[in-house]
Amino acid sequence: MAFLIVTIQEARDWLHLDDAETDAVISRALSASSRAVVRYLKWQAGSILIIDSPPNSPPDDLTNVVDDVAMAVLMLAGILLKERDGDPDGMFFDVGQLPKPVTALLYPMRDPTLA
Repeated sequence: MAFLIVTIQEARDWLHLDDAETDAVISRALSASSRAVVRYLKWQAGSILIIDSPPNSPPDDLTNVVDDVAMAVLMLAGILLKERDGDPDGMFFDVGQLPKPVTALLYPMRDPTLA
């Protein structure tokens, strides 16, 4: 089941995707990005997104998703869709880390715990 924090249409509009990208491909990128954002936010995701058991159940109401979280998901999905051959130059991903622009949006909301 897809775990979406933003809609497929929002992704199409923001990323300027045409019909060449199927909804299934976009949905997978959004689902992976949404889960990565929820994992990064840790237990704070439940209260920020009003989810019962993150990252297993997506928010019921996508109209109230915080803009910073929605933009982080869109940015990460865009990187995943456009960098399909990976990240050979290491521009976006460090092992175990989100890309810096995504982290910059989410960091203020994250619980400052260790590990």
